[in-house]
Amino acid sequence: MEGDFRLLGPIDLLQLLAQGGKTGVFRVEGGEVYLEGGRPVHAAYRGKVGRAALMEILSLREGRFRFLLGERASLTSLEGPLEGYLLEALRLLDEGVEVGPFDLVRPSARAQGATLEPAEHALLQTLGEGKSPLDLLPATGLPLKEVLRRLGRLARLRLVEVLPRVPHTARLRVALGARGAQVDALLLAAWRAHYGGFLRVRVRGRAEAALGVEGAEGLGVELRLAPELLLFHGLRVGEEVLVWPEV
Repeated sequence: MEGDFRLLGPIDLLQLLAQGGKTGVFRVEGGEVYLEGGRPVHAAYRGKVGRAALMEILSLREGRFRFLLGERASLTSLEGPLEGYLLEALRLLDEGVEVGPFDLVRPSARAQGATLEPAEHALLQTLGEGKSPLDLLPATGLPLKEVLRRLGRLARLRLVEVLPRVPHTARLRVALGARGAQVDALLLAAWRAHYGGFLRVRVRGRAEAALGVEGAEGLGVELRLAPELLLFHGLRVGEEVLVWPEV
């Protein structure tokens, strides 16, 4: 088997070889990874050996590869299943698939039977037939930043499909804040990346208001309002409201 990384990268190819229980050597320019029954036993790349070499090979974005079935390593520099190394590589890679707060994310056919950390397995189960990261927040209890990071890793493993969607109205819950009006910084960034540098959002609940807004870390599905805004606009803590950019 040989080819290049235009369609599948080294992460995907080595995962396929591991799932097939293959024994042999996966060669790239400047390096190689030996597998025994699908488990990595030795890696070398441009003077590096073992885990460091495997991480370098897994991070390659272009080049050619060749897999020679049946070739065995003369030494051992790696231990444990490939999945652990793949997850470590994905944490180090900056190229992870980006997932937006409003995108539709759904499990792929490859998700069935995948070996994952308990938290990521639970996230897959919560997705059901498909949800946006914002929809997942109440069920997971995780910050939006963490949900996006984990979904990005699952997307890189091709365990979920990401269908980009235009940032739209968000259903948020009113909470008491210290000043002004605040929404999650990542939510605000997604709106501004699409609609430009707007200054205010429209809020519709028991009443409707236009509020100057700023971003804050870790708010998730909360719209935080200072006491004077709550009183002036007739909004209540705990109330669900629709929020969208005023453009």
